[in-house]
Amino acid sequence: MIPNADQLAAISHMREGNLTEIPFAVLLQALASHRRSVVLEIERKPLKKEIFIENGVPVDCRSNLLHETLGRFMVARGDVTEQVYQDTLAKSAAQGLKFGEVLILEGLINASELYRILQQNLAKKLLDGFTWRSGEFRLIPELPEMESTLKVNAAQLVVTGISKFALDDEVNEAVGPLVGKRLFIHPAPTWSLDEIRMDPTERRLTSLLFRGKRIDEMAAETTIPFDRIMRLLYALTVIGIVVPEDRMPASSEELEEPEVGVEEPVSEDLPEVEIDEEELEKERNEVMQAFLGHRRQDALDLLGLSEQAPMAQIERKYIEFSRRFAPWRFEVPGLWNLVEKAEALFLAGGQAFGELADTERRNTLITRRRTLRDEKARKPNPERFAIKSQLLDPEVQFAKGSALMQAGEYHEAVQQLQFAYDCDPQNSAYRSELAYCRFQMSPTTDAQTSLDELRETVRIDPKCGLAVYYSGMIYVETGDYEQAESKLRSSIRMLMPDRRPIEGLKILQRKRGRRR
Repeated sequence: MIPNADQLAAISHMREGNLTEIPFAVLLQALASHRRSVVLEIERKPLKKEIFIENGVPVDCRSNLLHETLGRFMVARGDVTEQVYQDTLAKSAAQGLKFGEVLILEGLINASELYRILQQNLAKKLLDGFTWRSGEFRLIPELPEMESTLKVNAAQLVVTGISKFALDDEVNEAVGPLVGKRLFIHPAPTWSLDEIRMDPTERRLTSLLFRGKRIDEMAAETTIPFDRIMRLLYALTVIGIVVPEDRMPASSEELEEPEVGVEEPVSEDLPEVEIDEEELEKERNEVMQAFLGHRRQDALDLLGLSEQAPMAQIERKYIEFSRRFAPWRFEVPGLWNLVEKAEALFLAGGQAFGELADTERRNTLITRRRTLRDEKARKPNPERFAIKSQLLDPEVQFAKGSALMQAGEYHEAVQQLQFAYDCDPQNSAYRSELAYCRFQMSPTTDAQTSLDELRETVRIDPKCGLAVYYSGMIYVETGDYEQAESKLRSSIRMLMPDRRPIEGLKILQRKRGRRR
């Protein structure tokens, strides 16, 4: 589905619908282009996600999936060990602090690293939505006050999601009507082409569109595989950067084609500031730590004041805060990426001072703080120190499914592996194991389907040696020994020190020997 402006407007104000008719990518584009502030709920039982969108920008995502929590995400990436995860989780529950806050307090990570990991975790949770081919969605216009300081570029998210996870049939159906038409870069898109990360080859492709090109002409003039061209064009048309000639604004002027492969000159007017790397890192961490928590703090906490602070102290603290986070302080080499964070803190400080300088608003804040303390004292939580979770854990189902497959219980194994894959479709190991188990369950009918699924897994995750290995084993069983040897030899390097590919080659040699 490539929506027009009227369709996007209608979608952005829907209350509910289904993801079969309105794909996740289109839904995000509609909300982003109309800068809606909503809670987007998507559900495909038993899976559920709540995506918090502020002025069209995804800022948070919560789900009932254990592997999407920060701790499990960090364990999977190797940022922390299982033991550190369990210890930190216990301290988080006991102290009433967020998992990331405990990591910082324990010196296991700094604020800059935590922010980066939080951004990556949020992006991964959002990308999961692009794998949903069915399910219901609801738009709740009452967005709660947000604590999250994260932001995800919605346009980049759509491009990445479609490029990686859109099904071939979906891409072909969407781009099919564009075949034979000249395509152009929209003269006034919602997002600039510069906001989208692309490699030089993709930049070359988009540069052709300033003059208008058909898809076949683009394929002939670039070295990009046709499938990749189709996916990129689908993504860029969904976010409105690329349009067919019949959708170009009638009065639009011809755009100037940008130079490809030429970097923008660096301004010579930048101040020469020498700061050693240790000082830079200290500066980054101080700003990032303040930035990460500022939306959870009220005016007094933000400026570091007690409820009894006199006006003179409030003014002094505000001036100190403003000097500390003045955005222009960070307009120097090595600190440019902090300017936006400093701006947010600088504005928050001004709003905090405005609230505290108004006697009535300050008294209201103090009363609210005391009320919250009283309520907390009257209602102690006996379960505060317990670690309880009703989150779905696909790793449990995956382990059960793998064990059942090894035991030859393929039908039961498929059920377990399917559940694990449904919970975490970005996990290439789950997808590979499921595809191979389906082949083992029905080798005469599912061989090609399983090979196609494994091929798609490698497209999404080129480093997935398990998919390459299982492809080789299917070729062994189906008698395509040349392909089998190629896949198995490739998987040796990818799965090292796993010896299964070597054992697979031995099986291949025995089968070849019998055939001779």
